[in-house]
Amino acid sequence: MILKTGKVALGAMVCLAPAAFADVMLKDITPIAGTWKLESVAASLSKPKIEENRTWDFRSDGTIVTSGYNRHFKTNDRHEWAFRIIDGKIVADDPGRPGKTIDYSVYKLEGDELILKGGLEGFYFFKKQ
Repeated sequence: MILKTGKVALGAMVCLAPAAFADVMLKDITPIAGTWKLESVAASLSKPKIEENRTWDFRSDGTIVTSGYNRHFKTNDRHEWAFRIIDGKIVADDPGRPGKTIDYSVYKLEGDELILKGGLEGFYFFKKQ
């Protein structure tokens, strides 16, 4: 009797658990290629989002171009650097730190929604342009 009750309780906990996303393993740039509006960032999914207003363009030649308002420097700017797909993740050169990289994994990619995990901010929330 106890064993059956334990199984039922465990089954109920699994059914009531919130939906979780697994990292999307990229084979190439195709799923993320193009222009995306960075709407917000957050240190974690449970932390408040910080509004952004930047554009990220993932180009097929292996270049990321970011532009728009930079809240850190309080001005509009444009940056360009190289990236590649390695082991399913985006590995980007770290601007200003030669030989260093910034890694991002695709946490969610559905329709026009993209969430990247990693980098300096934690989570990056995008909408396709």
